[in-house]
Amino acid sequence: MQTTRFYCHLVWGVWCFLQVIAKDYVKLTHDGSVVLGGTITFRADLYTEDGKRPNGNYYRYTWKDNSLMNHEYQTAKTSNTTTFWSISYPRENNIPGSYNVEIKVEYNAIFIWMFDTSAHTVFEISEYLSGNITMQQANKTIDGDYISNVSETKLMIDMRKSDYNFIMKKATAISTYWFIDCKYYGQTNDFTFAYNFTSPNMTHEIGALVIASYNPPTTTTVLPLTTTTVSPANVTTVTPITSTTNPNGTHVTTPNGTNIIATTLPTTVTSAKSPINFTTAAPSNASIDAANISLPFICSNTSIIPPDPNKTYGYFYNKIYVRAPISNISIEGTNWIQPWDMLSLNVTCKGSGPFLKCLRFHSGKYNVTGNETCDSVDHLHSCSFPILHYFLEPSVYTILIILNNNVSKQIYPVTINIYKVTTKPQLSVIVVPVSCSLVAVVLIVFGVAYYIQSRARFTVEVADFDFGQSNPEMEYKTFTERLRDSFNNTVRSGGKRLIVPYYGSMNH
Repeated sequence: MQTTRFYCHLVWGVWCFLQVIAKDYVKLTHDGSVVLGGTITFRADLYTEDGKRPNGNYYRYTWKDNSLMNHEYQTAKTSNTTTFWSISYPRENNIPGSYNVEIKVEYNAIFIWMFDTSAHTVFEISEYLSGNITMQQANKTIDGDYISNVSETKLMIDMRKSDYNFIMKKATAISTYWFIDCKYYGQTNDFTFAYNFTSPNMTHEIGALVIASYNPPTTTTVLPLTTTTVSPANVTTVTPITSTTNPNGTHVTTPNGTNIIATTLPTTVTSAKSPINFTTAAPSNASIDAANISLPFICSNTSIIPPDPNKTYGYFYNKIYVRAPISNISIEGTNWIQPWDMLSLNVTCKGSGPFLKCLRFHSGKYNVTGNETCDSVDHLHSCSFPILHYFLEPSVYTILIILNNNVSKQIYPVTINIYKVTTKPQLSVIVVPVSCSLVAVVLIVFGVAYYIQSRARFTVEVADFDFGQSNPEMEYKTFTERLRDSFNNTVRSGGKRLIVPYYGSMNH
C-alpha cells in the first residue's frame, strides 16, 4: 500500500515538474475564409520560448472545431513541429458564420503523454466566393488603384485559392459578368476582362459577378419539323419547334421583346468532374442599360442576384482612378554657363497631378538605368518648377530630373557645361597702337625728308676778307654796319645766297 502511494506521489511530482518546465508555444494559421462546400487548411507551428524549434521529443496534435459537425482529429506520434489539418464544410451540413478551431499539443514523457501547449483561432465559413479585382497594364500588375489612360487595362479576379480550387473542381458551369459604373459590359469565359479607360482624371467603379452552377448538365431536344401546306396562294411555312432547358434561368431581353438565352451550357457531360465549358461572350465597350435586361445586376448600392441553392456566387468590387502619365517634358534656359554664374532653368511637363519631384547632381555624363531613386522629394500640384544652382569649377555635369505621379515615372537627364573664358586682347587695343605707330613713322620720315630738302635750298658761303688791304670805303664802317649791309644785300638778291663776311682779325 505504501509502495503504491509512493509511486503515485512520484508520478504526480514528475507531472507537476514537467508542467512547470514546459515553455513551448504553438502558432496557428489558416488559408480561410472558406466558401460553403469548400476546404480550409489549418497549420500549426511549434516553437520554444526563445523562438527556436524544439527537438528531441515526440508530439501528438489534437485538432477540434466548433462547427455544426464538431470535427475532431488527432495525429499519430511524430517528431515534426509542424502539422496541417484540412477540413471541408459541405453546404448541406453547415451554415455561414464565424467559428473556432483549437489545437492541443502533447509530448511523450516516460510512457505517458503530457500536455505541452495549446492555441485557437477564428475562421469564417462564407456564403460567397472571396477575393478581389486586380489590374494589369503592359503585362505589369498595378500596385494600387491608379491606372493610365493610354494603355489597355486587364481586369482580373484574384480569387482565394481554396475557393478557386473548389469551384473549378465541383462546378458544371461558371459565368462571369462585368459591370463598370453599374452598367453591364459583357460576359467572359474566364475571370479576366480587357477595357480601355481613355478619359483621365475620372473615377470608375468596377464590379464582377461570378456564378458557379452545380446543376447537372442538360440536353437540348429538337422535335421533328412540322410542315403545313395551304393553298397555292399561300406559301409553305416550316417552323422548327425547339424545347430548351436553361438551368441558370438567365435571359437577355432584346429591343423587340424576344428573350434569348445569355449563357450556353454543355449539351453533354459525362460526369461532374468533366472539363468545364465556360459561357462565352465577347467584351464590348458599348454598355447595356441594366433596366432592359434580366441578367443578375450588381452595383455599389443596389444589386439584383437571384438566389439559387445550387449555385455559388462571388461579388468582387474595386474603385479605380484614371490618370494621365507624365509626358512632354520641356526645359527652358541655357545649359552653357561660366563658373560662379547661376544656372537658371524652368521645367514643365504634362500629366495628371499631384507630382513628386527630385533632383540629383552628378559630375560628368551619366547613363540612366531607370532604377534611380531619391531620399527626399518635393510635392507639386502642377508640373512646373525652376532649377537654380551655382557651379564653381569648369566641367561637365548632369542633372537627373526624377518625376513621379500615380501612374508613371520619368527620369530626364540634363547636361550642364561649365566653361572657363580665355582672356583675349580686344581689336582696338591692337589697332590703335599700330595705327599711331605708323602715323608717327610717317611723320618722322616726312619730317626728315622735309629737313633734307629744306637744307638743300640753302648754300652757305664763307667770304674770306683780307682786312690787311686798305679799302677806303670800309675803313669808316664798323663791324656792325658792315654786317647789316651784308644782310641787306642778301635780301635784295632773292635770299638764295647768304654771305657772311669773315675777317681775319676782329681788331678793327
